[in-house]
Amino acid sequence: METKPSNAAAPGRDREQWAAIAVASGGLLAFLCTGFSFGLFRETLHYNCSWGIGGEWGENGTWSCGDGIGYLVVAVGLGGMSALLLLIGLFTAIARPSPRRTIAFLALATVSLGWVAWWTFYAATVYTGPRPEGETGSGVWVMTVLPAVSLCTLGLLLGIVGSVTQRRRSATVLYSGIGLILIGTTLQPGIGVATLVSAGMLAAAKTSQSSAR
Repeated sequence: METKPSNAAAPGRDREQWAAIAVASGGLLAFLCTGFSFGLFRETLHYNCSWGIGGEWGENGTWSCGDGIGYLVVAVGLGGMSALLLLIGLFTAIARPSPRRTIAFLALATVSLGWVAWWTFYAATVYTGPRPEGETGSGVWVMTVLPAVSLCTLGLLLGIVGSVTQRRRSATVLYSGIGLILIGTTLQPGIGVATLVSAGMLAAAKTSQSSAR
């Protein structure tokens, strides 16, 4: 009697493909946000900028910011880290679905979000020259970046809970976390170069979660 080839490995292959697609999709969306990142650092956080008032600066004062070359550190610091995490994520997607793979995706998501939070705070506070009266770098960061980062952090925590539990509504919790990250990113698109990477990693973690059920 002829035996039909087994398709037992097919679901695993499908989950590997969907994990890679999730990671790559997050990376593509993050790439589209790179322009917003430069705007955030230059126009909002005033990284690599100088403030002056009076004389050639004008009566109301004005900012003078460096050219594009002065912002290569932003491209390397944010874009480079996101690219590295995406590369690791794609290699992780090749592995067989397992709890370890889930943890790896969650760790990558956490690193990406933590990195952009630290990097934007550093950019806002490392500035040592004069600012407008009453303005501080940390204050600017709290007003313009912290609300978005806080919402994304809540989304990350929900995503982690949804990934490591195997309840009926675990997937709903996980996708709700991804949704919060997307909403947080719309509040401050400049952090999307990293937060959308986190969202992609959480979506990839879902594929490993399914295999554990």
